[in-house]
Amino acid sequence: MINYVSDRRHMIRYPEFIAKGWQIGSGPMESQCRMLSDRVRGSGMRWDADNAEVVMALEAMEQSNQWPQYWKIAMLHNN
Repeated sequence: MINYVSDRRHMIRYPEFIAKGWQIGSGPMESQCRMLSDRVRGSGMRWDADNAEVVMALEAMEQSNQWPQYWKIAMLHNN
C-alpha cells in the first residue's frame, strides 16, 4: 500500500492530460453523479431500480453527447 502511487507513476501523466484539455480532478464526475441522481429523484417521480438505472443511462448518454453514436450502433444491430 505504501508504494501504490510510486508503483503507478507511469500512469500519472497529468501534464499530458491537461494539454489535451482532459479533467484530472474528481469534481466533474461528482457533479455528473449528482445530476444523474437528481434526474430520477424529481418531484412526484417514482421508479423501481431497473427503470431508474435505464433512465440514468439515457441521461448519461445525453449529457455526454453520445446519442448519435448510440443510434448508429443500434441501427446497425437492427438491420
